[in-house]
Amino acid sequence: MTSFLLFALLLLTLVLGRWRQLGTRWFSRLIPGMTFFRVALSAALISRILIGFGVQGDFLNWITALAKMGLHVALVELLLDLTWAALAQLDSRGVAPPRILKDLAFAAAALVVIGTELNSQGLLTTLGSAAILGGLAFIVGPGSATQIGNISAALAVQVEKQFSVGDWVEMAGVVGRVDNISWNSTYVFDDATSAYVVIPNSLIDRDKLINYSRPLSTEYRIELEVSLPLDMPPETAKSLLMDVLNSHPEIIDYSRNTIFLRSINDSGILYALRFFIAKFPRRNPIRTEIFSRIWYSLERAGYTIPLSIIDLRTSDSIRKDHALRLQNEEIRSFKLLRSIELFSSLSDNEIWDIINKDRLIGFGSGEMVVEKGEVGGSMYVILEGKCSVLIDNPSEEGGMVEITQLNPGTIFGEISALTNDPRTASVKAVSHLRLQEISQQQIEDLFLNNHEAMAEFARVMSAREEARSTFTPQQKESFEENLLQRMVKTFNLFQSS
Repeated sequence: MTSFLLFALLLLTLVLGRWRQLGTRWFSRLIPGMTFFRVALSAALISRILIGFGVQGDFLNWITALAKMGLHVALVELLLDLTWAALAQLDSRGVAPPRILKDLAFAAAALVVIGTELNSQGLLTTLGSAAILGGLAFIVGPGSATQIGNISAALAVQVEKQFSVGDWVEMAGVVGRVDNISWNSTYVFDDATSAYVVIPNSLIDRDKLINYSRPLSTEYRIELEVSLPLDMPPETAKSLLMDVLNSHPEIIDYSRNTIFLRSINDSGILYALRFFIAKFPRRNPIRTEIFSRIWYSLERAGYTIPLSIIDLRTSDSIRKDHALRLQNEEIRSFKLLRSIELFSSLSDNEIWDIINKDRLIGFGSGEMVVEKGEVGGSMYVILEGKCSVLIDNPSEEGGMVEITQLNPGTIFGEISALTNDPRTASVKAVSHLRLQEISQQQIEDLFLNNHEAMAEFARVMSAREEARSTFTPQQKESFEENLLQRMVKTFNLFQSS
Protein backbone atom coordinates (compact mmCIF):
# COMPACT_ATOMS: atom_id res chain seq x y z
CA MET A 1 0.00 0.00 0.00
CA THR A 2 2.82 2.39 0.90
CA SER A 3 4.62 1.62 -2.37
CA PHE A 4 1.43 2.31 -4.35
CA LEU A 5 0.98 5.67 -2.60
CA LEU A 6 4.59 6.63 -3.33
CA PHE A 7 4.16 5.69 -6.99
CA ALA A 8 0.93 7.76 -7.22
CA LEU A 9 2.67 10.78 -5.70
CA LEU A 10 5.56 10.37 -8.17
CA LEU A 11 3.11 10.43 -11.08
CA LEU A 12 1.46 13.54 -9.57
CA THR A 13 4.83 15.36 -9.53
CA LEU A 14 5.22 14.62 -13.23
CA VAL A 15 1.82 16.13 -13.99
CA LEU A 16 2.44 19.19 -11.80
CA GLY A 17 5.88 19.68 -13.34
CA ARG A 18 4.34 19.66 -16.82
CA TRP A 19 1.71 22.22 -15.83
CA ARG A 20 4.44 24.41 -14.32
CA GLN A 21 6.45 24.20 -17.56
CA LEU A 22 3.53 24.97 -19.88
CA GLY A 23 2.02 27.70 -17.66
CA THR A 24 -1.45 27.02 -19.07
CA ARG A 25 -3.23 26.82 -15.70
CA TRP A 26 -4.07 29.85 -13.58
CA PHE A 27 -2.15 28.31 -10.67
CA SER A 28 0.88 27.24 -12.77
CA ARG A 29 3.12 29.95 -11.37
CA LEU A 30 2.32 28.78 -7.82
CA ILE A 31 3.59 25.22 -8.45
CA PRO A 32 7.05 24.76 -6.89
CA GLY A 33 9.95 22.91 -8.52
CA MET A 34 9.30 19.17 -8.64
CA THR A 35 12.85 17.85 -9.24
CA PHE A 36 13.82 17.14 -5.64
CA PHE A 37 10.36 15.87 -4.75
CA ARG A 38 10.80 13.32 -7.54
CA VAL A 39 14.28 12.41 -6.23
CA ALA A 40 12.87 11.86 -2.71
CA LEU A 41 9.86 9.85 -3.89
CA SER A 42 11.93 7.75 -6.28
CA ALA A 43 14.50 6.96 -3.55
CA ALA A 44 11.74 6.14 -1.05
CA LEU A 45 10.02 3.86 -3.59
CA ILE A 46 13.30 2.06 -4.37
CA SER A 47 13.95 1.73 -0.62
CA ARG A 48 10.53 0.06 -0.10
CA ILE A 49 11.18 -2.33 -2.97
CA LEU A 50 14.65 -3.26 -1.61
CA ILE A 51 13.22 -3.87 1.88
CA GLY A 52 10.55 -6.07 0.27
CA PHE A 53 13.30 -8.19 -1.30
CA GLY A 54 15.14 -8.35 2.04
CA VAL A 55 18.12 -6.21 1.00
CA GLN A 56 20.13 -4.79 3.90
CA GLY A 57 23.43 -2.90 4.38
CA ASP A 58 25.09 0.40 3.43
CA PHE A 59 23.45 0.61 0.02
CA LEU A 60 20.00 0.67 1.60
CA ASN A 61 21.21 3.27 4.11
CA TRP A 62 22.40 5.47 1.24
CA ILE A 63 19.08 5.16 -0.56
CA THR A 64 17.17 6.02 2.65
CA ALA A 65 19.46 9.00 3.30
CA LEU A 66 18.95 10.14 -0.31
CA ALA A 67 15.17 10.05 0.15
CA LYS A 68 15.37 12.21 3.31
CA MET A 69 17.85 14.64 1.73
CA GLY A 70 15.70 14.98 -1.41
CA LEU A 71 12.60 15.72 0.66
CA HIS A 72 14.39 18.30 2.85
CA VAL A 73 15.98 20.04 -0.18
CA ALA A 74 12.58 20.08 -1.93
CA LEU A 75 11.02 21.74 1.13
CA VAL A 76 13.84 24.33 1.13
CA GLU A 77 13.15 25.06 -2.55
CA LEU A 78 9.43 25.38 -1.83
CA LEU A 79 10.12 27.82 1.02
CA LEU A 80 12.37 29.94 -1.21
CA ASP A 81 9.75 29.97 -4.00
CA LEU A 82 7.13 31.24 -1.56
CA THR A 83 9.55 33.84 -0.17
CA TRP A 84 10.39 35.18 -3.64
CA ALA A 85 6.70 35.33 -4.59
CA ALA A 86 5.96 37.31 -1.40
CA LEU A 87 8.85 39.71 -2.09
CA ALA A 88 7.52 40.30 -5.61
CA GLN A 89 4.11 41.19 -4.15
CA LEU A 90 5.67 43.61 -1.67
CA ASP A 91 7.82 45.35 -4.32
CA SER A 92 6.29 48.53 -5.73
CA ARG A 93 7.11 47.42 -9.29
CA GLY A 94 6.02 43.81 -8.72
CA VAL A 95 9.57 42.58 -9.37
CA ALA A 96 11.21 39.90 -7.20
CA PRO A 97 14.91 40.02 -6.25
CA PRO A 98 17.27 38.59 -8.90
CA ARG A 99 17.07 34.84 -9.49
CA ILE A 100 20.79 34.47 -8.81
CA LEU A 101 20.31 35.41 -5.14
CA LYS A 102 17.65 32.73 -4.82
CA ASP A 103 19.98 30.18 -6.44
CA LEU A 104 22.80 31.12 -4.04
CA ALA A 105 20.49 30.77 -1.03
CA PHE A 106 19.25 27.45 -2.36
CA ALA A 107 22.77 26.12 -2.96
CA ALA A 108 23.89 27.12 0.54
CA ALA A 109 20.79 25.64 2.21
CA ALA A 110 21.09 22.44 0.16
CA LEU A 111 24.70 21.99 1.22
CA VAL A 112 23.74 22.42 4.88
CA VAL A 113 20.86 19.93 4.54
CA ILE A 114 22.99 17.34 2.72
CA GLY A 115 25.90 17.72 5.14
CA THR A 116 23.66 17.50 8.20
CA GLU A 117 21.88 14.40 6.94
CA LEU A 118 25.09 12.63 5.98
CA ASN A 119 26.65 13.48 9.33
CA SER A 120 23.59 12.20 11.23
CA GLN A 121 23.85 8.92 9.33
CA GLY A 122 27.59 8.70 9.96
CA LEU A 123 28.20 8.86 6.20
CA LEU A 124 30.23 12.10 6.05
CA THR A 125 33.35 10.39 4.77
CA THR A 126 35.36 10.90 1.61
CA LEU A 127 32.49 9.34 -0.30
CA GLY A 128 30.05 11.67 1.47
CA SER A 129 32.11 14.72 0.61
CA ALA A 130 32.09 13.62 -3.02
CA ALA A 131 28.31 13.33 -2.80
CA ILE A 132 28.05 16.91 -1.50
CA LEU A 133 30.21 18.23 -4.32
CA GLY A 134 28.19 16.20 -6.79
CA GLY A 135 24.98 17.68 -5.39
CA LEU A 136 26.43 21.18 -5.76
CA ALA A 137 27.37 20.43 -9.36
CA PHE A 138 23.80 19.21 -9.95
CA ILE A 139 22.32 22.40 -8.50
CA VAL A 140 24.66 24.93 -10.12
CA GLY A 141 25.25 23.12 -13.39
CA PRO A 142 28.35 22.05 -15.31
CA GLY A 143 31.27 24.42 -14.75
CA SER A 144 33.75 25.86 -17.19
CA ALA A 145 36.13 28.79 -17.35
CA THR A 146 33.51 30.85 -19.23
CA GLN A 147 30.75 29.99 -16.77
CA ILE A 148 32.99 30.82 -13.84
CA GLY A 149 33.57 34.24 -15.44
CA ASN A 150 29.82 34.64 -15.94
CA ILE A 151 29.09 33.73 -12.33
CA SER A 152 31.83 36.06 -11.09
CA ALA A 153 30.37 38.93 -13.12
CA ALA A 154 26.85 38.15 -11.86
CA LEU A 155 28.07 38.26 -8.25
CA ALA A 156 29.86 41.57 -8.93
CA VAL A 157 26.63 43.03 -10.32
CA GLN A 158 24.75 42.09 -7.16
CA VAL A 159 27.46 43.32 -4.79
CA GLU A 160 28.14 46.60 -6.62
CA LYS A 161 24.46 47.21 -7.46
CA GLN A 162 25.27 48.25 -11.01
CA PHE A 163 21.69 47.44 -12.05
CA SER A 164 18.76 45.37 -10.89
CA VAL A 165 15.72 43.68 -12.38
CA GLY A 166 13.37 46.31 -13.86
CA ASP A 167 16.12 48.87 -14.66
CA TRP A 168 16.45 50.33 -18.17
CA VAL A 169 20.05 49.85 -19.30
CA GLU A 170 22.36 49.94 -22.28
CA MET A 171 24.88 47.08 -22.34
CA ALA A 172 26.70 45.20 -25.10
CA GLY A 173 25.05 47.50 -27.64
CA VAL A 174 21.52 46.66 -26.46
CA VAL A 175 19.06 49.12 -24.89
CA GLY A 176 16.25 47.56 -22.89
CA ARG A 177 14.74 46.52 -19.56
CA VAL A 178 16.51 43.98 -17.33
CA ASP A 179 14.06 41.15 -16.75
CA ASN A 180 16.27 38.49 -15.16
CA ILE A 181 19.83 37.93 -13.91
CA SER A 182 20.90 34.27 -13.86
CA TRP A 183 24.18 32.55 -13.09
CA ASN A 184 25.37 32.77 -16.67
CA SER A 185 23.40 35.51 -18.40
CA THR A 186 21.39 38.69 -18.07
CA TYR A 187 18.06 38.78 -19.91
CA VAL A 188 17.20 42.17 -21.44
CA PHE A 189 13.87 43.00 -23.08
CA ASP A 190 14.47 45.21 -26.14
CA ASP A 191 11.22 47.16 -26.44
CA ALA A 192 12.20 48.58 -29.85
CA THR A 193 12.11 45.09 -31.42
CA SER A 194 9.90 43.33 -28.82
CA ALA A 195 12.59 40.67 -28.35
CA TYR A 196 14.59 39.22 -25.48
CA VAL A 197 18.36 39.53 -25.73
CA VAL A 198 20.46 37.12 -23.65
CA ILE A 199 23.81 38.70 -22.72
CA PRO A 200 26.55 36.56 -21.12
CA ASN A 201 27.48 38.11 -17.78
CA SER A 202 31.18 38.04 -18.65
CA LEU A 203 30.52 40.64 -21.39
CA ILE A 204 29.21 43.10 -18.81
CA ASP A 205 32.67 43.47 -17.25
CA ARG A 206 34.26 44.16 -20.64
CA ASP A 207 31.82 46.71 -22.04
CA LYS A 208 30.43 50.10 -21.12
CA LEU A 209 27.24 49.98 -19.07
CA ILE A 210 24.68 52.79 -18.90
CA ASN A 211 21.88 52.54 -16.34
CA TYR A 212 19.11 54.97 -17.31
CA SER A 213 17.13 54.16 -14.15
CA ARG A 214 19.81 55.60 -11.85
CA PRO A 215 19.90 57.74 -9.83
CA LEU A 216 16.10 58.03 -10.23
CA SER A 217 13.66 55.68 -11.91
CA THR A 218 11.06 58.46 -12.24
CA GLU A 219 13.00 60.58 -14.75
CA TYR A 220 15.18 59.68 -17.71
CA ARG A 221 17.58 61.99 -19.49
CA ILE A 222 17.33 61.98 -23.27
CA GLU A 223 19.77 63.62 -25.67
CA LEU A 224 19.39 64.13 -29.40
CA GLU A 225 21.26 66.09 -32.05
CA VAL A 226 20.02 68.17 -34.95
CA SER A 227 21.90 70.08 -37.64
CA LEU A 228 20.52 73.51 -38.56
CA PRO A 229 21.54 75.78 -41.47
CA LEU A 230 24.64 77.94 -41.29
CA ASP A 231 22.71 81.10 -42.14
CA MET A 232 20.39 80.70 -39.12
CA PRO A 233 21.69 82.84 -36.22
CA PRO A 234 22.61 80.63 -33.23
CA GLU A 235 20.45 82.59 -30.80
CA THR A 236 17.48 82.28 -33.15
CA ALA A 237 18.16 78.56 -33.50
CA LYS A 238 18.46 77.98 -29.75
CA SER A 239 15.24 79.91 -29.12
CA LEU A 240 13.37 77.88 -31.73
CA LEU A 241 14.65 74.57 -30.34
CA MET A 242 13.84 75.57 -26.77
CA ASP A 243 10.28 76.51 -27.79
CA VAL A 244 9.89 73.02 -29.30
CA LEU A 245 11.06 71.34 -26.07
CA ASN A 246 8.97 73.58 -23.82
CA SER A 247 5.81 72.82 -25.80
CA HIS A 248 6.03 69.03 -25.57
CA PRO A 249 3.64 67.72 -22.87
CA GLU A 250 5.69 64.61 -22.00
CA ILE A 251 8.89 66.48 -21.14
CA ILE A 252 9.15 67.00 -17.38
CA ASP A 253 10.67 70.02 -15.63
CA TYR A 254 11.14 72.46 -18.53
CA SER A 255 13.68 74.40 -16.44
CA ARG A 256 16.18 71.58 -16.99
CA ASN A 257 15.89 71.62 -20.77
CA THR A 258 19.32 72.38 -22.24
CA ILE A 259 20.44 73.31 -25.73
CA PHE A 260 24.05 73.87 -26.70
CA LEU A 261 26.07 74.20 -29.88
CA ARG A 262 28.21 71.10 -30.41
CA SER A 263 30.08 71.78 -33.65
CA ILE A 264 30.14 73.69 -36.94
CA ASN A 265 30.84 71.97 -40.26
CA ASP A 266 30.47 72.61 -43.97
CA SER A 267 26.79 71.68 -44.08
CA GLY A 268 25.43 73.24 -40.90
CA ILE A 269 25.62 73.86 -37.16
CA LEU A 270 25.14 70.85 -34.91
CA TYR A 271 23.04 71.43 -31.78
CA ALA A 272 22.48 69.02 -28.88
CA LEU A 273 19.15 68.95 -27.00
CA ARG A 274 18.89 67.48 -23.49
CA PHE A 275 15.65 66.95 -21.61
CA PHE A 276 13.95 64.56 -19.17
CA ILE A 277 10.96 62.26 -19.59
CA ALA A 278 9.03 60.15 -17.08
CA LYS A 279 8.56 56.96 -19.15
CA PHE A 280 11.63 55.47 -20.80
CA PRO A 281 9.65 53.22 -23.21
CA ARG A 282 8.25 56.45 -24.70
CA ARG A 283 11.71 57.70 -25.68
CA ASN A 284 11.52 56.79 -29.39
CA PRO A 285 8.01 58.21 -30.02
CA ILE A 286 9.02 61.42 -28.19
CA ARG A 287 12.22 61.70 -30.26
CA THR A 288 10.16 61.32 -33.41
CA GLU A 289 7.66 63.96 -32.32
CA ILE A 290 10.40 66.44 -31.42
CA PHE A 291 12.23 65.99 -34.73
CA SER A 292 8.92 66.44 -36.54
CA ARG A 293 8.13 69.64 -34.63
CA ILE A 294 11.61 71.01 -35.34
CA TRP A 295 11.05 70.47 -39.07
CA TYR A 296 7.72 72.31 -39.02
CA SER A 297 9.12 75.13 -36.87
CA LEU A 298 12.03 75.61 -39.27
CA GLU A 299 9.68 75.61 -42.24
CA ARG A 300 7.49 78.27 -40.62
CA ALA A 301 10.60 80.33 -39.87
CA GLY A 302 11.72 80.13 -43.50
CA TYR A 303 14.62 77.67 -43.03
CA THR A 304 15.25 74.05 -43.98
CA ILE A 305 17.29 71.18 -42.51
CA PRO A 306 20.72 71.18 -44.24
CA LEU A 307 21.40 68.14 -46.38
CA SER A 308 24.84 66.56 -46.68
CA ILE A 309 24.32 65.55 -50.33
CA ILE A 310 25.69 66.66 -53.65
CA ASP A 311 22.96 68.64 -55.41
CA LEU A 312 23.56 68.79 -59.16
CA ARG A 313 20.82 71.33 -59.71
CA THR A 314 21.74 74.93 -60.37
CA SER A 315 20.63 77.72 -58.05
CA ASP A 316 18.34 78.94 -60.80
CA SER A 317 16.64 75.54 -61.18
CA ILE A 318 16.19 75.23 -57.40
CA ARG A 319 14.52 78.66 -57.31
CA LYS A 320 12.27 77.68 -60.22
CA ASP A 321 11.23 74.41 -58.51
CA HIS A 322 10.43 76.27 -55.29
CA ALA A 323 8.49 78.94 -57.16
CA LEU A 324 6.49 76.28 -59.01
CA ARG A 325 5.56 74.48 -55.80
CA LEU A 326 4.55 77.78 -54.19
CA GLN A 327 2.49 78.74 -57.23
CA ASN A 328 0.60 75.43 -57.14
CA GLU A 329 -0.11 75.89 -53.43
CA GLU A 330 -1.32 79.45 -54.01
CA ILE A 331 -3.68 78.33 -56.79
CA ARG A 332 -5.08 75.63 -54.53
CA SER A 333 -5.49 78.18 -51.73
CA PHE A 334 -7.29 80.61 -54.07
CA LYS A 335 -9.75 77.95 -55.23
CA LEU A 336 -10.51 76.95 -51.66
CA LEU A 337 -10.99 80.55 -50.42
CA ARG A 338 -13.14 81.36 -53.44
CA SER A 339 -15.46 78.45 -52.60
CA ILE A 340 -16.00 79.52 -48.96
CA GLU A 341 -19.16 81.53 -48.32
CA LEU A 342 -17.44 83.79 -45.82
CA PHE A 343 -15.32 85.27 -48.63
CA SER A 344 -18.11 85.48 -51.22
CA SER A 345 -18.27 89.28 -50.84
CA LEU A 346 -14.59 89.66 -51.81
CA SER A 347 -13.40 90.02 -55.38
CA ASP A 348 -10.84 87.72 -56.97
CA ASN A 349 -8.19 90.42 -56.67
CA GLU A 350 -8.89 90.84 -52.95
CA ILE A 351 -8.55 87.09 -52.38
CA TRP A 352 -5.27 87.09 -54.33
CA ASP A 353 -4.10 89.96 -52.11
CA ILE A 354 -4.68 87.71 -49.07
CA ILE A 355 -2.68 84.89 -50.63
CA ASN A 356 0.19 87.05 -51.83
CA LYS A 357 0.59 89.06 -48.62
CA ASP A 358 -0.05 86.37 -45.97
CA ARG A 359 1.72 83.08 -45.29
CA LEU A 360 1.05 79.48 -46.10
CA ILE A 361 2.19 77.74 -42.91
CA GLY A 362 2.47 74.15 -41.70
CA PHE A 363 2.23 72.37 -38.34
CA GLY A 364 3.07 68.84 -37.25
CA SER A 365 0.84 66.50 -35.27
CA GLY A 366 0.53 67.61 -31.64
CA GLU A 367 1.65 71.22 -32.19
CA MET A 368 -0.55 74.03 -30.87
CA VAL A 369 -1.73 76.44 -33.57
CA VAL A 370 -3.54 78.87 -31.25
CA GLU A 371 -4.02 78.82 -27.49
CA LYS A 372 -7.00 79.85 -25.42
CA GLY A 373 -6.68 83.34 -23.96
CA GLU A 374 -4.49 84.78 -26.72
CA VAL A 375 -5.75 88.17 -27.88
CA GLY A 376 -6.53 88.80 -31.53
CA GLY A 377 -4.05 87.63 -34.09
CA SER A 378 -4.76 85.91 -37.37
CA MET A 379 -7.57 83.76 -38.67
CA TYR A 380 -6.80 80.53 -40.54
CA VAL A 381 -8.23 78.41 -43.34
CA ILE A 382 -7.37 74.70 -43.36
CA LEU A 383 -5.93 73.68 -46.73
CA GLU A 384 -4.73 70.21 -45.78
CA GLY A 385 -4.98 67.95 -42.70
CA LYS A 386 -7.07 68.11 -39.53
CA CYS A 387 -6.91 69.94 -36.22
CA SER A 388 -8.62 69.56 -32.86
CA VAL A 389 -10.55 72.22 -30.92
CA LEU A 390 -9.84 72.03 -27.18
CA ILE A 391 -11.48 73.68 -24.18
CA ASP A 392 -10.83 73.44 -20.43
CA ASN A 393 -11.76 70.08 -18.93
CA PRO A 394 -14.15 70.80 -16.01
CA SER A 395 -13.31 67.47 -14.35
CA GLU A 396 -9.52 67.87 -14.49
CA GLU A 397 -7.70 70.96 -13.31
CA GLY A 398 -5.33 72.20 -16.00
CA GLY A 399 -6.56 69.56 -18.47
CA MET A 400 -8.11 70.05 -21.90
CA VAL A 401 -10.89 68.15 -23.63
CA GLU A 402 -11.60 67.92 -27.37
CA ILE A 403 -14.99 69.18 -28.50
CA THR A 404 -14.63 68.76 -32.27
CA GLN A 405 -12.21 68.27 -35.16
CA LEU A 406 -11.88 70.64 -38.10
CA ASN A 407 -11.41 69.44 -41.69
CA PRO A 408 -10.00 71.07 -44.87
CA GLY A 409 -11.98 74.13 -45.94
CA THR A 410 -12.83 75.09 -42.34
CA ILE A 411 -12.07 78.56 -40.94
CA PHE A 412 -11.11 79.09 -37.32
CA GLY A 413 -9.98 82.04 -35.22
CA GLU A 414 -12.16 84.48 -37.18
CA ILE A 415 -14.07 86.02 -34.24
CA SER A 416 -10.87 86.80 -32.34
CA ALA A 417 -9.16 88.16 -35.45
CA LEU A 418 -12.10 90.39 -36.40
CA THR A 419 -12.91 91.72 -32.92
CA ASN A 420 -9.53 91.45 -31.15
CA ASP A 421 -11.22 89.42 -28.39
CA PRO A 422 -9.32 86.69 -26.49
CA ARG A 423 -9.51 83.26 -28.11
CA THR A 424 -12.12 81.07 -26.45
CA ALA A 425 -10.50 77.72 -27.32
CA SER A 426 -7.19 76.17 -28.25
CA VAL A 427 -6.53 74.52 -31.60
CA LYS A 428 -4.00 71.69 -32.00
CA ALA A 429 -2.85 69.85 -35.13
CA VAL A 430 -3.77 66.16 -35.17
CA SER A 431 -1.98 65.41 -38.46
CA HIS A 432 0.19 67.18 -41.00
CA LEU A 433 -1.55 70.55 -41.21
CA ARG A 434 -1.29 73.20 -43.93
CA LEU A 435 -2.98 76.56 -43.33
CA GLN A 436 -3.63 79.80 -45.16
CA GLU A 437 -3.06 82.56 -42.62
CA ILE A 438 -5.13 85.74 -42.88
CA SER A 439 -3.62 88.41 -40.66
CA GLN A 440 -5.40 91.24 -38.89
CA GLN A 441 -3.50 93.71 -41.04
CA GLN A 442 -4.85 92.08 -44.19
CA ILE A 443 -8.38 92.04 -42.77
CA GLU A 444 -8.04 95.74 -41.91
CA ASP A 445 -6.89 96.60 -45.44
CA LEU A 446 -9.83 94.74 -46.94
CA PHE A 447 -12.65 96.03 -44.74
CA LEU A 448 -11.73 99.65 -44.05
CA ASN A 449 -12.56 100.42 -47.67
CA ASN A 450 -15.25 97.77 -48.14
CA HIS A 451 -18.08 98.26 -45.65
CA GLU A 452 -20.34 96.08 -47.80
CA ALA A 453 -17.90 93.19 -47.40
CA MET A 454 -17.75 93.84 -43.65
CA ALA A 455 -21.52 93.67 -43.37
CA GLU A 456 -21.60 90.51 -45.47
CA PHE A 457 -18.94 88.99 -43.23
CA ALA A 458 -21.07 89.75 -40.16
CA ARG A 459 -24.17 88.27 -41.84
CA VAL A 460 -22.46 84.99 -42.80
CA MET A 461 -20.86 84.60 -39.38
CA SER A 462 -24.19 85.29 -37.71
CA ALA A 463 -25.77 82.56 -39.84
CA ARG A 464 -22.99 80.15 -38.82
CA GLU A 465 -23.54 80.94 -35.14
CA GLU A 466 -27.28 80.45 -35.61
CA ALA A 467 -26.60 76.99 -37.04
CA ARG A 468 -24.36 76.13 -34.07
CA SER A 469 -26.78 77.57 -31.50
CA THR A 470 -30.56 77.84 -31.35
CA PHE A 471 -30.89 81.56 -32.10
CA THR A 472 -34.24 83.23 -32.41
CA PRO A 473 -34.53 85.74 -35.30
CA GLN A 474 -34.13 88.58 -32.78
CA GLN A 475 -31.01 86.97 -31.26
CA LYS A 476 -29.50 86.46 -34.71
CA GLU A 477 -30.08 90.12 -35.62
CA SER A 478 -28.66 91.27 -32.28
CA PHE A 479 -25.56 89.05 -32.70
CA GLU A 480 -25.00 90.40 -36.24
CA GLU A 481 -25.29 94.03 -35.16
CA ASN A 482 -23.06 93.49 -32.13
CA LEU A 483 -20.43 91.72 -34.22
CA LEU A 484 -20.46 94.50 -36.82
CA GLN A 485 -20.00 97.13 -34.11
CA ARG A 486 -17.06 95.25 -32.59
CA MET A 487 -15.44 94.86 -36.02
CA VAL A 488 -15.77 98.58 -36.71
CA LYS A 489 -14.39 99.41 -33.27
CA THR A 490 -11.44 97.05 -33.74
CA PHE A 491 -10.52 98.44 -37.17
CA ASN A 492 -10.84 102.03 -35.93
CA LEU A 493 -8.37 101.16 -33.16
CA PHE A 494 -6.00 99.75 -35.77
CA GLN A 495 -6.33 102.89 -37.88
CA SER A 496 -5.78 105.25 -34.94
CA SER A 497 -2.65 103.38 -33.81
